Amino acid sequence: MNSDWTFWFALVGAALVRVLTSPFHSLLRAAIQISVSVFIAWLFTDAAVDYLHLNPSVYRAPMGGLLALTADGLVRIVLNWAASPRSFLSLLLRRNKDEGEE
Repeated sequence: MNSDWTFWFALVGAALVRVLTSPFHSLLRAAIQISVSVFIAWLFTDAAVDYLHLNPSVYRAPMGGLLALTADGLVRIVLNWAASPRSFLSLLLRRNKDEGEE
């Protein structure tokens, strides 16, 4: 793919922005955040572009950057829910209750 370097540039750039705007500034934490952001974005970018029926030659790099920016936070949310399934279930029940009231 001829725009492969733009994809990786978007991933690494977004991961660096995520680390620089984070309130946590240890070297280990920064390395972990960058690794998670780049890995999750690499893993899910093509699937997200395909699912949304977007043109990969146009939207692959921006989607990768967006996923890299949000990946660390999303992984943290999923891990918190895995550690405490009750909070996830209460969120689902609350959402279903709110939808039923409309």
